Amino acid sequence: MTELRLPHLLAQLALVVGVPRVLAFAAEFGGKRLSVPTRAGDAHRLVQALGRAGADRLSAMYGGETIDVPMGPAGTLGEARRRLARALEDGASIDRAASTGGLHRRTAQRMRAKLKGGGSGSQGSLF
Repeated sequence: MTELRLPHLLAQLALVVGVPRVLAFAAEFGGKRLSVPTRAGDAHRLVQALGRAGADRLSAMYGGETIDVPMGPAGTLGEARRRLARALEDGASIDRAASTGGLHRRTAQRMRAKLKGGGSGSQGSLF
């Protein structure tokens, strides 16, 4: 089994709430800026995402600060491209596939052209 490498913030939270919950947190908040309260109320979205212990740990680490939440392993470019390719192969539209992959629609257009065999070198000569 390969070792899962997590950015520092996610690794610290995983010690408290476990890897599956941290991965869900990264999927929802990763790549976004987050204002971390010094203490999150029970109805706060961080408590909903991480549970009381996870939200308290995050507040202890970064309370009162605004942080950029790491994407986690699902945020790697390779994984994003795999999600995009899977969506295109399943027949998703360019915009839907781009959204699924978390990539720009131009990236989805280029990938669809490659998947259909229209990659570089397939364009005929203009002269």
